[in-house]
Amino acid sequence: MMDGSTPPAQVRIYSLSTCTHCAALKRMLHQHGIAYEFIDIDLMAREERQQFLKEIAPYNPQRIFPIIIINNKAIVGFRRELIERELGIG
Repeated sequence: MMDGSTPPAQVRIYSLSTCTHCAALKRMLHQHGIAYEFIDIDLMAREERQQFLKEIAPYNPQRIFPIIIINNKAIVGFRRELIERELGIG
């Protein structure tokens, strides 16, 4: 950016529609005015969901959610302090 400010982080969340930690993460981001995209994995079509879970299995074998991607860095689980640090909101 020309004014020397840091561009906003690109944030994507892979979540479950029934996950309380996923909802807490979304609330936290909303409270800090951080824009994000999200996909509720359990609401995907069956084949698409199975393919996604197969792709992430080597990185997240326990299938822990949420998975948050901040500027291409993945954080598995609602690890508040780490997420806040990555976003610069701690």
